[in-house]
Amino acid sequence: MSLQAEDISSLPKQAGSLELLPPEILLPIVTSLSGLDTLWNLLRASPHVWRLFHNHALAITKGILSGPNSILPPKIRELIRGVILARSKILPFQNLNEFRTQFLRGVVPFDEPKDAKFITLGPESLSASIAPVAILRSVVATAYQISALSQACLASFLARLRDPSFRPLHAFNPMPYYTHGYGPNDDWVAAWDREFVGIAAKVVDAGQPSWVEEMRVTRAVWVIQLVGEIKGLVEERMDRSWSKEDIDMLSQMSAADLVERPDSRISKAEEIRSAMHYLTVLGHATKDSHYRLPRPPPFSESHRWITALPKRKELAWTVWGYRRNGQIHPLKEGSPVPEDSTPVKRPLVSEGTSWGQTKEFLNMESSGMSNFRFLTLSNDSPIPGVKFDSFRRLGFAFWDKRRMHLLGLTSGIKQRVYPPEFYFFAWESILPPDEVANLKAELRKRGRTFYSDS
Repeated sequence: MSLQAEDISSLPKQAGSLELLPPEILLPIVTSLSGLDTLWNLLRASPHVWRLFHNHALAITKGILSGPNSILPPKIRELIRGVILARSKILPFQNLNEFRTQFLRGVVPFDEPKDAKFITLGPESLSASIAPVAILRSVVATAYQISALSQACLASFLARLRDPSFRPLHAFNPMPYYTHGYGPNDDWVAAWDREFVGIAAKVVDAGQPSWVEEMRVTRAVWVIQLVGEIKGLVEERMDRSWSKEDIDMLSQMSAADLVERPDSRISKAEEIRSAMHYLTVLGHATKDSHYRLPRPPPFSESHRWITALPKRKELAWTVWGYRRNGQIHPLKEGSPVPEDSTPVKRPLVSEGTSWGQTKEFLNMESSGMSNFRFLTLSNDSPIPGVKFDSFRRLGFAFWDKRRMHLLGLTSGIKQRVYPPEFYFFAWESILPPDEVANLKAELRKRGRTFYSDS
């Protein structure tokens, strides 16, 4: 018999009150959690919830992954379902090409054709006959581990950005310019041979990672996890569902290799590489009953936070001018529209959209990557062909436009917008001096730019 609201309110006020809730009330509460990592905390804290999960593991897991409160975007949920299937010895992909081009490339979808067709792993892909309780519980534990690893990864990048030694330079007198005459005689000088005097830029801490920033890392780590699971599964299956050629090829490929598109100028794989680089610092993955990533670093309050919500995509119409006698006139800020005129409105996107912090931006390359791509490929860059390696350790594969702006490395959305050359100089200033010197020596030797394949 279920308890009514007044019955619940009369229960004793004690720490173990959760243990007194009947299953029919507790089940919808647990099923409405925002993530599997939260569920794992609850499983460890409550014997009652542990027993409830044992009896309703699939319903709880599917409810959290598919419910309206889920903090994870749909594609990460698909990765988790893929891990569940792989641990259940179910291979959801017919061959390597299907896994690579029809699933993984859809999980990291930027620079994919709008009409591209991808395989999806929806809620219907899981059933009680496929996923035993022990498997589901192990994936819940993995979800907690990946959440901890993702935040620890971001925390390590933020620690480097917050170190006093990180100080980009801005040049104002004169401002950097690489496309026209240089020096007192207005001579043409190669971009990498031009020198400007910089001063330390103001660096502002943007605070904890935005939802988009954290989900970029979380997605990368789940991709690494799934690739490890699939590798183990195809190697041990006796029925050889995949060809030997596919199995051998997969064994030689990393998660980054599988996601990358060699024919694209946009690197789909740098997020994966950056996460792999961090995980390698922690240790090596192991394989027993399933693929295990290295353990997160020891718990620290500074390494964990409550995941932010994505900013809402909002569009507001604002009056910017007025029409009178068939002519349009702009309005000064704060000025009223004349009585004999018709207001003229224009759409104004929210700051969340302008800063790249709404859900849609998870399907695009980060601000850090788009700025790097321009820096390394532009013929007007002072360091064309620079590798991403030194920027990788700073987390640039994940940061949104707001954070990059507050670091002094890209333009803002309201303040004065400087030309790209202004920020080329700033990016160069944070590289190790030896790296810059060696790159420019090579550029002088070649007498031309060369391109990076990092």
